Amino acid sequence: MRSPVFLATLALLGSACGASVLDQGKNLFDAGRYADARAKLEKVDSVEYKAFDPHTRATYALYRGLVLGALGDRLNAGAWLGLAKQAEDSHPGTLKRDDAVRLKLAEQQYGPLPAVQEP
Repeated sequence: MRSPVFLATLALLGSACGASVLDQGKNLFDAGRYADARAKLEKVDSVEYKAFDPHTRATYALYRGLVLGALGDRLNAGAWLGLAKQAEDSHPGTLKRDDAVRLKLAEQQYGPLPAVQEP
């Protein structure tokens, strides 16, 4: 039988090694693997999304929008990007600096982003 300390250590190592769905989706997006990023990000359901902290929710919305835009789905991309913009406008600094720049670039490409309700 394994000791409780061993099992606790194993659990900590496992959680440290496994990246979150959001991190995996961002990495796939950055690698240009948009369809894979979409499949990964779509694993998050609305209950999980609403449980995210404000920073994670805004970042998720940004990357979901960027991925959809890269795949040509401008309508849904605009909605997700609109959620990210609403979060950043309401609480500046919600997005990390690089992500805020990506959001501004997306807004330049898409024009004014719509105000939408969260899923």
